[in-house]
Amino acid sequence: MVCTSGSPLASGPAFLQPAQLTRLAPTAVRPSQQTRARATNGSATSGSSTGRRATATVQTVAAAVAAVGAGAGSKRKRAKQPKPSSNNVEINYYELDPVNADEIMATVEEAISRASDIVREDTPPADRMLKVLSEPSMVSMLTKVSRLPVFSYEMGSSFKDNLDLLLALKQVKYFWSVPQSQLAILLEQLALQVAGESAMGPFKEFAQALAQTQGHTDMVKHLKKKLPEEARDAYLQNAIYLETADAHAVYPTSIYRQCDALTLATEDASTIEAVMSTTITTTIKIARKVLDVNNRLLADVYKPLGRCIAVIDDKVEALYGKELDAYFAHHGIDYTKSIVSGNEVDKDIRNVEGILVTLKKIGQGRHEPLLVVGGGVVADIAGFAAALYSRNTPYVMLCTSIVAGIDAGPSPRVCCNGFDYKNLYGAYHPPVLTITDRSFWKTLHPGWLRHGVAEIIKMAVMKDLSLFKLMEEWGAKCVETKFGTEGESVDDPAFQDVCDLIVGKAMEGYVRSEYGNLWETHQCRPHAYGHTWSPGYELPSGMLHGHAVGTCMGFGAFLALKADFITETEMHRTLKVISDCELCLWHPVMEDGAAVWRSQVAMIEKRGGNLCAPLPRPLGSSGYLNDLSEDELLRDLQAYKELCLSYPRGGRGVEEHCVDVGLEDPQAKKMAPVHDRFVVTPTDLVVTKLNKAQNENDRDAISQAVKMLDGVDGMVAKYSSQPSDALRNISMQTAKTNPLWAEAEQKGDTTRLMEAEMISGQAEGQLLALLVRFGQVKNILDIGTFTGYSSLAMAEALPEDGHLVTLEREAVAAEMASQNWEASPHKSKIESRVGEAHELLAALASEGASFDLVFLDVDKPGYLALYQTIMDTGLLRVGGLIAVDNTMYKGEELSGEQLSVNGEGARALNAGLLADDRVHQVMLPLRDGLTLAHRLH
Repeated sequence: MVCTSGSPLASGPAFLQPAQLTRLAPTAVRPSQQTRARATNGSATSGSSTGRRATATVQTVAAAVAAVGAGAGSKRKRAKQPKPSSNNVEINYYELDPVNADEIMATVEEAISRASDIVREDTPPADRMLKVLSEPSMVSMLTKVSRLPVFSYEMGSSFKDNLDLLLALKQVKYFWSVPQSQLAILLEQLALQVAGESAMGPFKEFAQALAQTQGHTDMVKHLKKKLPEEARDAYLQNAIYLETADAHAVYPTSIYRQCDALTLATEDASTIEAVMSTTITTTIKIARKVLDVNNRLLADVYKPLGRCIAVIDDKVEALYGKELDAYFAHHGIDYTKSIVSGNEVDKDIRNVEGILVTLKKIGQGRHEPLLVVGGGVVADIAGFAAALYSRNTPYVMLCTSIVAGIDAGPSPRVCCNGFDYKNLYGAYHPPVLTITDRSFWKTLHPGWLRHGVAEIIKMAVMKDLSLFKLMEEWGAKCVETKFGTEGESVDDPAFQDVCDLIVGKAMEGYVRSEYGNLWETHQCRPHAYGHTWSPGYELPSGMLHGHAVGTCMGFGAFLALKADFITETEMHRTLKVISDCELCLWHPVMEDGAAVWRSQVAMIEKRGGNLCAPLPRPLGSSGYLNDLSEDELLRDLQAYKELCLSYPRGGRGVEEHCVDVGLEDPQAKKMAPVHDRFVVTPTDLVVTKLNKAQNENDRDAISQAVKMLDGVDGMVAKYSSQPSDALRNISMQTAKTNPLWAEAEQKGDTTRLMEAEMISGQAEGQLLALLVRFGQVKNILDIGTFTGYSSLAMAEALPEDGHLVTLEREAVAAEMASQNWEASPHKSKIESRVGEAHELLAALASEGASFDLVFLDVDKPGYLALYQTIMDTGLLRVGGLIAVDNTMYKGEELSGEQLSVNGEGARALNAGLLADDRVHQVMLPLRDGLTLAHRLH
């Protein structure tokens, strides 16, 4: 694992193309594995400029978890076994070379030195690669590293002073199965670490040139027929040896995970005993400007693969989608993305299944890392999907929230909620690379950032007193400035360093606690502080996760005082930090002591029969409370409540609920049993009927449900104001136009196939007219004229001096609309402009135009960009209203299936509205969704 700071950063992990799997061939009885031998010589020297930039804190944590896992990668040696009887069989699976750091360094230095002249040659990059692979010192280095236990404690300990070199060596082990361009990147990194930046330059140019060739994604092993006989034989003999000695190195499923075992059996195989282990390696980068095209962190991961498949939070897509598109386009990487909702309410097994289906349709490879971009919820559900997909698929986590950046992102625990309980389903599957970039936090809603601070406080209280003191001094300012991404703090280098130090220390405490107990094989887990009682009441309360954790941390500090783990002063310091960061100490849901007790009972069940509640003992260190009766719990809850009332806001948090920060209540999608569901809306009635039909196989109930659904629009039209004769005429004429549109598209008269169903219709037209009259609107911008229905509906409601500008890309449609308005007395209020919307909007802005009401109804993929233009140019005045049609586009998001490009466009706009504090909006389920947004500032 590597944590560094600075930008641009060194390369990320190397990746490989599909490789055929080979069954491990158990060998005969062997002596103890050489893998377990410690290094016999000193560690490598550091030549990394990136490593020099890293803080001592980050270097320490990286060294401590350079290899994560059990067995081969563990500090613990295999216990000495009694010699088996002659009738028993012992099988050891792998045999690797001992770690001698001085020899490894000398071999690498010699190979890089010899290859340096080759990569400078003025010959085709592919020829230079063959020549590099044929160089005897390079053959020696590559084969030697392939036989090393690169995930072992010995390897990590030997190279703890140069973590970037350690990372590169971990990847070089798999040189035979990685893409050619990936090996070139690794040689570039080796050159940087052993010979410095000047020596790296030629290797960097070589790697970039090779990445432009057609076959750069082919595995190195595919070059064997082109190599000189001597080099080819050396590589092939090494590969044959590794098939038995360490098949991971020659036929890997994943270059991030290895297995080992000791199997013992009696001669007749009637009794078999085995010990199995899995060792995992992971990398963490604390970075800046990750999406700057000059930053190669992501490019070095995905360029050798030739493509990137990503799962992205919808709100992140709205804010950073264009930057992500541009980044991968710049580097020539085919980029496919699936956009998912990242709200707590969507942390559901059905959404995990949706991701799995999408990955299957796209053809995600088991060897290639999925890219996950988002906050804690997306980290959990996409990581869980990666764990389930083909039983184990690697993924890279690009963290865009504070919760993901220091907790959920690097966490091996991936999960989703179920049955009103947090994280009921899950797996243990850490990302192979975690990237935390604080700059993403600038666009977070203040409430989203605030609740993430709880994850920092928990690590400070339980693992690091120095971090706690930093939070006492700077915590409130970090919340106020979004960790130095807003206001004057951006230009305050001292505060920037403080922010980096806080994030680094929080990460250090987290991974130290988490990675040593990867599969939760015991429950002494300091990072579970604040997560003992809150999981039972977080979802029912509708609280944001961080606020729920805040209440549990505060209660835990109170219990720690009662248990004499901490002093009263330390307890109040803890509660004050939580309160100063505007997090919740107490919530009314905790009044239900029986529910809190049920949460404790469930937690004891989850923790293997122990409560094992992590509490500070003393502040900055961890202890555990295992005995707390129901009577004690209820009594202590009431005493804690009285204590919290003395704190600001009576112990309550700021924007403590999901709905307070524009997120859906986690209970909103909870489906009541059919017999308990209270029918209020037509939807309730339809759902009730369909549930009854499903449970009782009632075909009549299905017919009734279909009839009701089909009748909703008719009922709305029946009881709404009736349209004018001119509007009725437009409806009738438009209904006949589908053959015309088909012919127009075929002739090239339109840029796309238009459809009669695109008309706004009666109910929407009457709603728009009502808004015009109610708001005393005088100036309207209608984007998307089509056959003119919406324009005329609004124009009819305008006063005589009112004015409406309507924009249409298709000249054929604009001409038809003009003819439809011809007989209307309101035609003079309408001004029609034809052309591309962006150009027409720019022209209006240059004219100083400003509108009271904007109606947006055009191609959905362009919705978000048009909305941003309208807002940024002032075309919608402060106090004005924008109405956007088709925001539930055909119900695609409700179906759970992969969205069309139009569905993606609608969701991007919806997410953009949620993230924009300039507007207050509501979505109406009228037809396929109409969203109204009032501009506040």
